Amino acid sequence: MKILVANYRYFISGGPERYMFNVIDALGGRGHEIVPFSVRYTRNQATPFDRYFVAPLGSADEVRFGDQRPTPGALWRTMVRLFYAPDVQRAVQRLVADTRPEVAYVLHYLRKLSPSLLVGLKAAGVPIVVRLSDYGMLCPEQHCLRDGVACELCVGGSLLPSIRYGCVQGSRVASGLNAAATWYHRRRRYFDLIDVFVTTTQFMYRKMVAAGVPEHRLRCIPTSVDGRRFHPRPDFAKSAYIAFGGRLEAIKGVHVLIDALARLRRTRPDLPLQVKIAGGGDEQYSAQLRQRVRDAGLDDAVEFVGELDTPALSDLLSGALVSVVPSICYENLPNAALESYACGTPVVASDHGALTECVANGETGYRFPPGDARGLADAIERCLDRPDDMRAMGRRARQAAETTYSPERHIEALEALFTELRAHRPAGYDQSR
Repeated sequence: MKILVANYRYFISGGPERYMFNVIDALGGRGHEIVPFSVRYTRNQATPFDRYFVAPLGSADEVRFGDQRPTPGALWRTMVRLFYAPDVQRAVQRLVADTRPEVAYVLHYLRKLSPSLLVGLKAAGVPIVVRLSDYGMLCPEQHCLRDGVACELCVGGSLLPSIRYGCVQGSRVASGLNAAATWYHRRRRYFDLIDVFVTTTQFMYRKMVAAGVPEHRLRCIPTSVDGRRFHPRPDFAKSAYIAFGGRLEAIKGVHVLIDALARLRRTRPDLPLQVKIAGGGDEQYSAQLRQRVRDAGLDDAVEFVGELDTPALSDLLSGALVSVVPSICYENLPNAALESYACGTPVVASDHGALTECVANGETGYRFPPGDARGLADAIERCLDRPDDMRAMGRRARQAAETTYSPERHIEALEALFTELRAHRPAGYDQSR
């Protein structure tokens, strides 16, 4: 089967792109042909299809919105992509005409590609599957987060609360623009062009149903983790350190972890605290974290190890007694948890969103109230005091990675969905042309 895979980045910058390339490799290994579509960035992986990619909002090395210089061209393209981008529609239609894919698997597309991607695909007769990686269809802020706390005021349909509270970048103007774009997309019924939405958890599935999406257009296919690349140490051997692996940005809640450690330093000075934090991201937030560590007198306990490649990250996670996922946002079954599981490491996670489904309390880890440094400190204290329990939990976590979150199970579910849609593609769509 020939499958078009669309995402607004064609290089690894975080979990969503790691997922994309894992899926591309797995589908390719099963004999499928992959046709990528993305934005032209200097960091992209090489592909013969990059001549179809569209121009970035700013320069080719400005990936994040915060990196963009406010040139007239960049501001104009940002506004156009927010609402509707004819150049994206034309580019994907050229790609489809030349390659004739049988189905499209769309990942991130809002804001940097726009729903014009959907229009171009549908006009060419290509069935569309969209995997939901965030809540951008329901919430202009994308993460259902307001002032550091989960918020669902916009999930019911009205986007006015996001403007009232300035949820996007702390700005009512930015929030108003994002809300206006979503209203425009709904009014034009662009989301109706999507044949099936893939959710990674039942939590997101229920949110989409609550937002009015009929269940026949929804499939829950949990994310997978590669148990060969991420694996335990022999006999599940552990060292007495705590790990965090993920993007360093406020929504990931690393500051909550540091506050929990500061609390433990005061209440349990006998505990041998050692924490390794892996990842990159928001430079300003990273600097704030380092200052927070210094202010709490934790320089001897916390080590920032930077961004790691897969072997190094696997080694970090497999050696940890426990991995912490302290996200304050609704997560979408994060790689940080699944990769820890594959490494035979239990997870202490915020008790909301997808993490409530993923982490079985007392079985594969512990959950604590989101944003609650005291609750996280209590969970970490429990882990450090009971290392034997942690090893048993780690074995159960590895079993979950091998069954519930296995790549084979994930790819087979995707294949079945793609095959079903291919069989019902519009009459007159001739792949051989």
